[in-house]
Amino acid sequence: MQKRSRPNVGLRKEHPDCRSVPEQDLWICALSFRHSAKKLAEAFQSDPFPFMDYAAYPVVFMYRHALELSLKALVLGEGGNVLTVRPDSLLIYKTHSVCRLAQFVTQIVTGLGWGPEFKCQGVENLADFKAVIEDVNAVDPESYAFSLPDDRDATGPFSVPDFARKMDSLLDLLNSTVEAIAAEWNMRSEVADAGAAGR
Repeated sequence: MQKRSRPNVGLRKEHPDCRSVPEQDLWICALSFRHSAKKLAEAFQSDPFPFMDYAAYPVVFMYRHALELSLKALVLGEGGNVLTVRPDSLLIYKTHSVCRLAQFVTQIVTGLGWGPEFKCQGVENLADFKAVIEDVNAVDPESYAFSLPDDRDATGPFSVPDFARKMDSLLDLLNSTVEAIAAEWNMRSEVADAGAAGR
């Protein structure tokens, strides 16, 4: 009996692998994970689950992945133009360490002189940013293990709503940073074009 080969049904287009997503679409992938994480976090208390000790894991994992993709988008996008040496895109795609990615983001923010403005809930300066990133990185440093982050402010059990608020605030900060960098590069480009035209 002849073995039939499975037809190519185009699953790659319908279900993109975030490792192969073009740089300009990383934000969309990040937003998808964030959207799903928010929905789960909102339903967390209204839908009792018999294994509540483990119910937070999917929420935390999706927020962590949204953060990873957001950082990658910032570094691989126009934010990379600020760096003295632009990192190799293949290495950025391969890493899962949000600490490593955040180092590039810190260099970008510092290079633009935006340190004092780089703030959100739980992040008053770049040192706070590093501390939050380290907590989130501890969730899954390199895809070997998975645990809930160490919530230093918590006096009781891990709080999904508190974690979701902190992550939404941090992701909003990264989104606004990307928009500000795009505006900065547009302005610099217009100034350069006007200077070239005036010669």
